Formats: sequence, structure tokens, C-alpha cells
Amino acid sequence: MLDKEALQKLVQRKTRISHILVQETKYSVDSSELGYSDVPVNRPTTRGGVYFSDTMAFKAKIFVSDPALSKSLSKTMLGPNAEFAKIRLIQEENTSLQILANLTNYVQKSGGFEMNLVIVETSSSAK
Repeated sequence: MLDKEALQKLVQRKTRISHILVQETKYSVDSSELGYSDVPVNRPTTRGGVYFSDTMAFKAKIFVSDPALSKSLSKTMLGPNAEFAKIRLIQEENTSLQILANLTNYVQKSGGFEMNLVIVETSSSAK
């Protein structure tokens, strides 16, 4: 389930993502940006029978400089795999909202990896 109201508050406050959890490994995030945009569909739909797309998507753009991340990225994307692996986004502020995202693409640059993710799930947990 996606808590759109909580995510909109995070976007408005420009909440920073401090770490990501990929395949049970935690990586420090150098920079992050949360946002949302319209998706070119008229109504919520399942795309290609593989994943669900709503009319609006919450997204994250994240930069990680840790070279060890390269070993995990190919295991998280759709294409080389039959399904997306969920990546956990850990906020700088200690909140009870857990955020899970799918990696849609990434670019390897000289200083690290620029990752684009779509947020697919949120859940609240006790502090």
C-alpha cells in the first residue's frame, strides 16, 4: 500500500534519504531528491502483466558513490530478472514510515551511480 499523503509531506519538506538497503546490504546515499509526477495512463493499470502503474508516481533520484553497489544493481532491475527487487529507502530523519522502491534505471558515472526509482510501497512501523 502507498501512503500518498505521507509521501507528499516528505516531498514538501525535501526529506533526505540517507541510506538504501539493496539485497540486505546498506549503502550510504550522497544525494537524494524525492518528487512525484503524472504517469501517461488514464486510470490505474497493470503494465505488461508485470507491474502496477497508478496515474501518479512518487519517484526518487539517488546518487551513491560506493563502487560495491555495482554488484547488486543488475539483480534489482526488471529485464535481467523476472521481477523487480524492492529497495528500501532510509530517511535521514528517524521516522516510522518505511519506503520501498523499484529501480527503473541507473547511470554509472565516474563518481558513482545515479539511480532513478519509483516508490511502490510504504508502511508504518513502531519507533
